Amino acid sequence: MPSLLAQDLDTLIREIALDKANGLCGKTVIHPSHVRAVHALSVVTHEEFSDASDVLGDDMVAGGVKASGYRNKMNESKPHRAWAERTMRRARVFGVAREDVSYVDVLGADAWR
Repeated sequence: MPSLLAQDLDTLIREIALDKANGLCGKTVIHPSHVRAVHALSVVTHEEFSDASDVLGDDMVAGGVKASGYRNKMNESKPHRAWAERTMRRARVFGVAREDVSYVDVLGADAWR
C-alpha cells in the first residue's frame, strides 16, 4: 500500500479535518486524485451514526437529553436535530463505517492502489 504522505495528501487531509471541526461539509478539489480522500473522509463514523440515530429516535422526538451509546457525550434532541439530519444525509451518500473502522482504515483501503 503506498503511503498517503507520499501521495502528497497530508495537507488535504488536514484541511478536511479542520473543515469538519468547523462544521463545514464538502470540499472543492482541483485534481481528480483528491476525490478519493474527500469521499473517504466524508464516510460517517459508527459513533456519528449512532448519535444521530438517537437524536432522531422516537424516544427523543418530544425533546430531552440522552447519553450517547459511546458514553462520551450527551445528545439533545432539539439542539442536535439539524446536525443529526445532515449526518443521516451524509450516511446515505457516503455510507457508514463499521464500529471498528477508522478514517485511517478507510483512507488506507485497497482503493488507493
